[in-house]
Amino acid sequence: MEDIYSEIVKVLKKKEKCVLATLINRIGSAPRAVGAKYLVKQDGTSLGSIGGGCVEAEVWQKAQEILEESKREILHFDLTSEQLAEGGLVCGGNIDIFLEPLRKDVLNIYEEAARIGQKGGSAILATLVSVEGDFPEGEGWKILLKTSGENVGSLLGGAELEKKILSEGHVLLKGKKPKVLAASSEHRRMEILLEPIFPESTVYIFGGGHISEQLAPLVKNVHFRVVVIDDREMFANRGRFPEADEVIVSEFEKCFEQLSMNDSCYIVIVTRGHLYDGFVLEQAIKTNARYIGMIGSKKKIRTLYQGLMKKGISKEMLSRVHAPIGLEINSETPEEIAVSIVAELIKVRGESPSR
Repeated sequence: MEDIYSEIVKVLKKKEKCVLATLINRIGSAPRAVGAKYLVKQDGTSLGSIGGGCVEAEVWQKAQEILEESKREILHFDLTSEQLAEGGLVCGGNIDIFLEPLRKDVLNIYEEAARIGQKGGSAILATLVSVEGDFPEGEGWKILLKTSGENVGSLLGGAELEKKILSEGHVLLKGKKPKVLAASSEHRRMEILLEPIFPESTVYIFGGGHISEQLAPLVKNVHFRVVVIDDREMFANRGRFPEADEVIVSEFEKCFEQLSMNDSCYIVIVTRGHLYDGFVLEQAIKTNARYIGMIGSKKKIRTLYQGLMKKGISKEMLSRVHAPIGLEINSETPEEIAVSIVAELIKVRGESPSR
């Protein structure tokens, strides 16, 4: 999502127009979940996805009209209709897509949302989707409510509505799922899209060998931030990992001293040997990373675990580790192993954080 926010910032800074389409309601089966986004720019290019090609084609076409008219609109799609069936989709559900033209007046909101994704923090992005009657001129329709207490933007309903939104914030940020809130202000019913903003999911790849070389571009292509760490500059460099957001040369025994780990972090341990895997795992297990995975045979893993338990690390702590790493797909080559690891990362990302 942060890629879209960053792209919005780039577009608005150039004083160009764009339309943001967000999936706000889904009943039954559909390709994408609530919160999925699709950005259509003035030059006709787009970023993101909200579903099948026929849905996006219609959204793109409507976005062209909205670019000129500067009005918000909700499109409804019945994915069981004959129209969709002709396009090859048999999802069997209904979705609502909210389209909103974005202008320079919301630039500071998306700048802060992108900053949170890259640097840390948390917030709720609230967008007015619909309001009973005419929308009052001069009233705000989008606000970023930071958990630190700072607000960027404004929203029809003022402080009372902001308080209600923040009361929903704890649940939203814990589940990391958006929702549409029904509310009222001055006796008018309204619907507000609430989206949790939190640090971008980052995969830390420890080891710059053959598997990592195949893994990094795959991880980036499925919209994770990528950081590669190795203790050898010949393996940890931009030439070897051009797609990585960051490449760090550091001793494995001390590398966590310069890393800031949180529950949006995914740790992949694929160093060049048991000793270095052990150095990384001992530090990783003490973090609150969302995912920890380590390559190796069951015998190697058992040996490492026994050594760590002698140092006071419990079986319960070690039970968090995905080892051997990756989904079981009978992978053998570095390319196949990379695919199995990425598949597991996607699986974990899609699960509730409490699981």
